[in-house]
Amino acid sequence: MDSDAPHLPPLPATIDRLFSRTRREVSTLSEPAGQTWLRRAGYLRREPGQPPLWLPLGQAVLQRLRYLCLAALPEAQFLAVSLPANKFSWLREVCGEQIRSYRQLPQALTWDPSPDSLAVAWLAPDPQTLADAALTAWQRWLADWQALHAPLIEIAAVGDQEGPARAAAFPCDGGPDQWLSCAACHHASEPGATRPRIIAPPAEPPLPIEEVATPGCQTIQAVADFLGVATRQTLKAVFYATSERQIVFAVIRGDLEIDADKLARAVGQPLHPAAPDELEAAGIVAGFASPVGLAARGRVRVIGDLSIQAEANFVAGANRPGYHLRHVRYPRDFVVERLVDLALARPGAPCPACGAPLAAVDGLVCARLEELLSADSAPAYLDARGRPQPIALAVAHVDLGRLHIAIAEANHDARGLCLPASLAPFRLHIVTLSNDQEPVRAAVAEMTDLLAALGWTALWDERGESAGVKFADADLIGLPWRITISPRSLQQGGVEVKARRAAAPRAVALSREALQAALTHEALL
Repeated sequence: MDSDAPHLPPLPATIDRLFSRTRREVSTLSEPAGQTWLRRAGYLRREPGQPPLWLPLGQAVLQRLRYLCLAALPEAQFLAVSLPANKFSWLREVCGEQIRSYRQLPQALTWDPSPDSLAVAWLAPDPQTLADAALTAWQRWLADWQALHAPLIEIAAVGDQEGPARAAAFPCDGGPDQWLSCAACHHASEPGATRPRIIAPPAEPPLPIEEVATPGCQTIQAVADFLGVATRQTLKAVFYATSERQIVFAVIRGDLEIDADKLARAVGQPLHPAAPDELEAAGIVAGFASPVGLAARGRVRVIGDLSIQAEANFVAGANRPGYHLRHVRYPRDFVVERLVDLALARPGAPCPACGAPLAAVDGLVCARLEELLSADSAPAYLDARGRPQPIALAVAHVDLGRLHIAIAEANHDARGLCLPASLAPFRLHIVTLSNDQEPVRAAVAEMTDLLAALGWTALWDERGESAGVKFADADLIGLPWRITISPRSLQQGGVEVKARRAAAPRAVALSREALQAALTHEALL
């Protein structure tokens, strides 16, 4: 096995036993080009609506990616555990059971949430130590992936908890993920982590609430037109409900939209749009609802968007059909349980950093890093003075499958994959022609001995196919070097060596020194 490769179970050394058949054509899917090449090259099988099936070649690359990620962790020892995917409560519980003293910190834990993903958790005695460890690993990962010709960018991200989060994303056509980017200042973030720039209405002196008749006005635009105000001077009511049928009243400025995912994170549980019977049971009049007077109703939770803080007199519902209230102000006239960002960010919205229009970018989100904020259930340890302190936690998730696709997207040409040597399942792709001739058989035996002496891995293609078919498959699979053993190469003094990206092969003597020199030279091309 190659000296720089992880210790992994060996693959079959002949192409006809790989269980990874190449294909000239594959079914058309909406997908990145890198995924199409992986399917054609026999690394991956995927059908619409189904999870990916990684074939042996693909599994070998995933294992190498996992090895590279773990090798990039800081020198502190990491421990392997088994945890359910995205179960942070379990992580906190396990840490609380196992960590008792400051002497046990810092630590790093790793586990595999799925066959094609990797998770790492950092446990530290304080936020600064946590940041040093987690960010060091994160920056190493980005640098390593950049070295694999996969230029991932860092974007602001949505975490599973409410702590700060970032993601590593690869822009490409056909990607399953989407984020917002500003061409002017290069700000980039997932929609759920973006609050578009919102201009507050002009400040107004407070006025007493006034109830006015608004017959037939059941939409924001209709109310605004009837009263002669801009929609940004109204308050919009949006209703969701929990699985226990508790109503969540989201209030936002009338010209903005609610991001349902932001609202669910603020509430801390899944939500569904409230049904008419749920609203009726809570005494809410749809179309004329108001946050005014709702605080005392135990079955209704009011969550406000930051936009309602403006020093303006808003129009809101009056909680009875056909009427609205003028001059409603927060917090004078109503209270909210939480005041958070609920605004939906869409393409074309003003960039929060510079105000230029945001554009949608398709691609692959390959990794996430988030800090888990301290909570009432946060695990604690005893410091040097015997005082309980919260354990600082951060978690990173690497989607090795998407990372594999991103690397394939960045490392292919018109003929197939061009995998970096550190990830390739084999170092060499050896093609033999005219296997029935004695000189070829003798050269194959000599090459086998040389490979064993050098510790190099090779995928042999000794099939009875034509040279064109074999060379096309070698280009598709994309191993770093192709060596051809044929009567012609032997007449030229040895074998033909061709780097995957080289224009043409060159003749090399069949000896240890010549092969080492040739592959070193080709690697520098």
